[in-house]
Amino acid sequence: MTSSSRTFSQHTSLSSPNAPAVSAHNLTKRFGDLDVLKGVSLAVPEGSVTSIIGASGSGKSTLLRCMNLLERPDQGELAIADEAIRFTRNPQGDITGLDRGQLQRLRAKVAMVFQQFNLWPHLTVLGNVIEAPMRVKNRSRKEAVALGEHYLERVGMADRRDAYPAFLSGGQQQRVAIARALAMEPRILLFDEPTSALDPERVNEVLGVIRGLADEGRTMLMVTHEMHFAREVSDQLVYLDKGYIAAEGSPDEVFDDPCCQRFVAPAA
Repeated sequence: MTSSSRTFSQHTSLSSPNAPAVSAHNLTKRFGDLDVLKGVSLAVPEGSVTSIIGASGSGKSTLLRCMNLLERPDQGELAIADEAIRFTRNPQGDITGLDRGQLQRLRAKVAMVFQQFNLWPHLTVLGNVIEAPMRVKNRSRKEAVALGEHYLERVGMADRRDAYPAFLSGGQQQRVAIARALAMEPRILLFDEPTSALDPERVNEVLGVIRGLADEGRTMLMVTHEMHFAREVSDQLVYLDKGYIAAEGSPDEVFDDPCCQRFVAPAA
């Protein structure tokens, strides 16, 4: 996939046929007295790869977790997979709650791959992959096994279907985690620094899987410190600095932006 010169800073209404898969407007998030996100707005177009880059502590993972509602923003608007999120607000406009029925629906449309794999140690590889399709999407065990076997083959882990996570390398565990996400057949895939917990020799095997998913035209939002990889596979880059979007656009535009030259220069 070659870098695009498009800029996706426009936030299209979800009623539009060109509505983005994810759209955020003026998201803020605080932890106590710490402002982590400070009015972040972005759009993730359908079928595109958006990578979020920035220094540690800039709010990247918090932003991603807000996109999956694992963290509840304090203010702002969010739309995911054609649905504007229905937040409960107090008289001051602060967000105080979520529509639980809507949240359950969105869990079937958005899948996330975490830094630390988060596999269940008491389940086999196949057991890890089929659990969510059965519980969240009410797939029969037969259907879930068929999906699980298909996606384990897709990530090169079919031969380890009966193994337990403790007997897998970090790279193998992360590929199983990707298969688990794919088995939900989500509309949107989120990756939170998927290689940060891996030994250097295992990074490329995971990046290879993600590159293949990008080539398939999947909608993906990824937090990463892999600058070369982000530049190669992304349609859009978002550079987050101290809770603000300091630059966004095509990889070439962001890498050339003076505000983030110090951060991205080693990968240029």
